[in-house]
Formats: sequence, structure tokens, C-alpha cells
Amino acid sequence: MIFLQEDKLDLYDETMERAKMQIPLYCKDWTNFHPSDPGITILENIFAFQLNQQRQLASVSPEVQEKLLNMMNFKRYNNKCARVLLQALNAEESFLIPVNQRFSLGDLSYECNRQVEIGGNELTGIYTVSKSGEIEDLSLLLYDEMKVERYPFGKEAKEGVELYLCVENPIPQGEEVIFYLSHAHNKWRNPAEDRKFVNSFGEIKWEIYTDKGFVPVTVHDYTGGMVASGELRIKQNAGEMAEYTLPNDSMGYVIRGTLEESNYDVVPVLNGVYGFLFEVWQKSTESTCLTFAKGKEISLYLDLLEEGYFKLYCKEKDGKYYEYTVGEVKRGQRHYDIDHVGYGRFVFKFPNTVAAGSDSIKIVAYNEMMMRRYRIGELYGFDDQEFDINIENIVKESFSLLVETEEPDHSLSYSFVKPDKTGDGVLNYSLDENKGHIVVHDAGAYINSTIYVCGCAITQGEKGNILAGKRFTPEGYDSDIVFTNPSPGEGGRAGETVKELSNRFLGDLRSPYTLVRENDYEQLVKQIPELCIKKVHAYKDDNGNDIYVTLMPYSDNRNPGISKLYASVITEYLQSRRMLTTKVSLVQPIYVPVDVHGTIYVKKNYKNCDDEIKDLLNKALDYTEGSQNFGDILSFHDLFHELEQLDCVDFVYDFSITPRDRAHAKLNGMDIVPSNNALLVPGELYVDIETNIEE
Repeated sequence: MIFLQEDKLDLYDETMERAKMQIPLYCKDWTNFHPSDPGITILENIFAFQLNQQRQLASVSPEVQEKLLNMMNFKRYNNKCARVLLQALNAEESFLIPVNQRFSLGDLSYECNRQVEIGGNELTGIYTVSKSGEIEDLSLLLYDEMKVERYPFGKEAKEGVELYLCVENPIPQGEEVIFYLSHAHNKWRNPAEDRKFVNSFGEIKWEIYTDKGFVPVTVHDYTGGMVASGELRIKQNAGEMAEYTLPNDSMGYVIRGTLEESNYDVVPVLNGVYGFLFEVWQKSTESTCLTFAKGKEISLYLDLLEEGYFKLYCKEKDGKYYEYTVGEVKRGQRHYDIDHVGYGRFVFKFPNTVAAGSDSIKIVAYNEMMMRRYRIGELYGFDDQEFDINIENIVKESFSLLVETEEPDHSLSYSFVKPDKTGDGVLNYSLDENKGHIVVHDAGAYINSTIYVCGCAITQGEKGNILAGKRFTPEGYDSDIVFTNPSPGEGGRAGETVKELSNRFLGDLRSPYTLVRENDYEQLVKQIPELCIKKVHAYKDDNGNDIYVTLMPYSDNRNPGISKLYASVITEYLQSRRMLTTKVSLVQPIYVPVDVHGTIYVKKNYKNCDDEIKDLLNKALDYTEGSQNFGDILSFHDLFHELEQLDCVDFVYDFSITPRDRAHAKLNGMDIVPSNNALLVPGELYVDIETNIEE
């Protein structure tokens, strides 16, 4: 009832009319429906009470609705920044990109979350080496100007084939590099959950060549062994790289991937490889809080500091943070020194009073707009105190409050608090990131304290999920370097409202999680993550309670069956969703060739008659490529009529269709009826094409 919409509630007059229509069904002797009749009065009171209850239930506040949905493990999605991988073209030397460096694309803003160095390396070549030592150059994959398709492990993807990525300069020890591999046949495969493949289609061992030979490295592979487009994150923890000589006598620094296990349904085909990328997120940082360990000096590269609105806080031995000011105005004052060494580059110097720790120093920087309204208000201590900060579409992960508290000695200490923190004495508050609304549920130990915005960034959600190949403009300086995204943006979404959350809950209630009908099996098998399912059919045993499922995967092989990997994944997926009294079994698909015999007379002066006739027959007989599914009947009369309708055909004479495998495809009159696990495919076409009749 809490999900009833106001415009769908019953109306009083309509309810009474329906009730009056039902009266003769229960009491034929009751004929007086006048409003003064006591029975009608009772009905009016009952329905007035019922409709009032409905409206009371339907008017439950959004806050209560959300709490009820949270109890059922349904929680609102927060705003999430879209993530994009960028490459730098025309960079002749390496350079630093600072924290929160902004890149513009129309009205969208993208930023780095950390300082990165780029432009110091690039991919120079890609090669495949077979087990017999034959080498194939795949370096055309590096050029955006032409889209070519290449097989990284050969057309057969045999185990033991090696893929070499050659780079211009050695990758420093401890550095992580990002590559993006674009798959040519990505549309066939169901996406993996959270970009992480759990099924092993291809096991690839990645190594880097050093003076000790090839040494394994840590790799996060989001391509599933190159079965889908995705990134390859390589952590260089193998030691100092050395030059390697390939079988074609070219030398360079290499990363080698060896195919150790091949279970591919579709052999990997790439149409682009991009190297040394860096990440940016679609957001606009209004203020940021950076944390550092204790040190005599801290070097920071942050363009936001150039606006001049920043504060610095240090943790002391009592575990509390205090504000430090520039220079020592009087003896004993908390102070620090700062050197401006370039645009956005600052060096902070500290005294020894700072306590040791990984979070000893916090630097909070604001832009001018945020500095004008960063003060929110005072905490009075009553439950559910509300504040509006007039900022919409906040990135919740980036948001934090700065809490200013007066100590007994009248000094001011500071705390940094994220939303939804719980515990004794903790400031507990929630944030509606869509509206910029804060509700303080419990002020904890911070009654009478003042709160300020600390960290805050805003995003445009799903608008940041842009297509690949866009050109980004860095803000703050002019450069000949071109920044583009070889991969599309992903992950951006808008914060969910309570109404959207309730609609998602209702949609989830209507989704089949338990397999009941044959159609449920077919729908769920089609959507199993990571698999390439082309056709699927489920059917019931008429004499029992067994369900059989057969399918045809996408494959480079003609008439593919169900591999061991597919059988294992599908069986596990279905077993957890079947009814307890139902047994589910996978059945291998059968492909039944159909032979055609006949004579077709065509009209004079028509060209390509043979091709038109054979194309029609192949399309009608090839269930693997057409819309026909397992077990669909091939109608002789429909096929005969389609042939007659061709413009070039005069008439059809002595025509017949015959299945080769009578065990899996039977004749019903002149029609062919395949088994439930059988697909028809073209056999031999014994068709004579004639242009006239001999008398």
C-alpha cells in the first residue's frame, strides 16, 4: 500500500456504484437503494472509512518509505561520477598533471583524483609469436586513423602463443600503467558484473623482461582474457626492465602475455590497443581536503590553491586538529611556512609540534564560490536538525564537514566528519546529495559547535558516460598536446529519488528469480553475465517434472555445441533458481541438414535468378542465422509459396524438402518437424533452373 500513487486511488462515488451493483448477487430481496435506507448508510460509512485508510497509507512520507525499503535491503543509489580514460597525443616529453586538474568537454568537467606523470612513454609495436617461432606484426592496432581487426593469439588461439607489447622506455619499478584493449565483437557478449570477469575463457600469464629474464607482474585484467573491451592495469613490480630481442631482430622493452589456457567461445579479435592512459572523473571540485603524513616539508601541486582560499590543520599529541597560520606572529603560536615555487606548486614547512601519524596534516582548499558560503551553521543538539547548503548533485564520497569546537581553554579544535558515521559521541548526519540537504540525527559530543563545508564536488551523473573519441581541453593553460578518450565513459549515474527507489523495488518484485515457466528459463539463460548466447530453448518432459534446456552460443565454429565451461556456468546459474521439485538438464544442440530437390522454371531476361533462389532457400533452411528457434516447424507450403512469389520465377515443378536425420527431424505430411533440441541447416540444393518447357 505504501507504493500506491495518489492518482490511482479509488474514488468514493465509483466505489459506491460498484458496491450497489454487487448487492443483488448477495441479497435479491434488497431493492431499496435510497440514501435514507439504513443498509446504504452502513455501506457509505464502511467505504468512507476504507478509502480514508487507503489515503492515509498512500500518504506515508518519503522518509518513512525509504526506511521501510532499507529494511528490505533496498537502498538509494548515490550520485556517481563517470570515469574516463584519457591518452595524451603529441607529448614530446613527460610532464605532471596536478591533483584535480580540470579537463573540459562542452559543459562537462572532468578531473584527476591524484597527481600523475604522463608523456614519458608510449607503445611502439605489438607482435604475436607462435609456438613454432613464427612472428606476426600487429602494430596497425596502434593507429587510430585505420580500424583493422587482428587476432592477438592467432585465429585458433592455441595455448602457448605469446603476445608482445613493446614500449619506448622502461617502466619504473613500482609504477602502474593502464592499457585499453578494444574488442571487435564486443556486442555479442553479456557484460560482466562490475567489470570483473569470473569465468576463465582464457588464462594469460603476463611478464616483463628484466636482466634476470621474464618475471611475472601483477595484472588486473578487465577484458576477461581479451573476450571483451576493457582495461589492463599492470603493476611493474618485477624489477628494472632490460631490452629484449624479438625473433624479427627488433629490440625494445617488452611486456609479454602468454596464453596458458584457452576456453574461448569466440576467439579474441582486437581493433585497437591504447597505452599509458590516465583516469579522470566527471566532477567539479568546489572544495577539497587532502591528508598527509607528518613531515618537515610537503610538496603539493594543486591549481585550486592559486585562488588563495585554503586552510591548514595539524594533529597534536592530544589527538585533536588545530588550525595553523602562516608565519610566527608571536612566540608559541601554531604556525607553518609556505613557498610558492610555480603555478599551483607549493611547499609547506612545519614545526616539530605536529604529532606523528599517517593523517597528521590536512589541507583544505576552496574556490571563491564555496568560500563565500562554506559556513553552514551551529549544532544545537536536538534530533534531526536540518540544514540546506544550496548545492545540488553532490558526490557523496567526496563530501565531508569541518566541525569547529571550543575547548575549555577557549582554543578551537577541528574534526572532519563524513556522512552516515555512527558511534559514541560521533556526529551522525545524512546527506541528500540531490538537493544539498543535511539532517543531523545526533550531534554527539559536538553540541554548540559550528559546522562548515570541508570537501565537496558536484557531478552531472550519467551525462558523463560519453562516447569514445572525444577531444578534451585542459583548463588553465594552452598546449599542443591532444587529450582524447579511446574508451567510452562508464559508471556515471544520478542520485536516486525515493520514488525511483520504490519503482525499482516494484520492478524487482516482478522479475522472475524462481524458474517456473519454460520462458523463465530462456530469459534467464540469455542474460547470464559474460556468456555469448545466440539462441536458447527450454521445454518440459510431458511425462514428468523435468525441464530440458538447449542453446546455441555465438562461436567462430560452425554448428557449435555447449562447452564444458558453458555447461558448468549455466548449470550452476539455473540450479540456484529452479523449483525444488523440478530437475533441470542441459541438452546438446543437434543440427539437421535439409536437402532440397526440384525444378524451378524462371522467366526470360531475368539476371541472377540462381542467386535469388538459392539465397531464399538458404535463409529459410538456416535456423542458425535466421529468427527461427529450436523445434520450429519448417512449412513446405510457406516455402513453396515464397519461391513462387519471386519476380523471376514462372512456376515451381517437382519440389521437395527432406531432413537427413530422421531421428531428430520428422516429416509431418510435407512439413519438417525438428526435435526440441534441433536446428535445421541447409543441406544439398539439388535444384534445376530452367527457362522454358520442352513440349
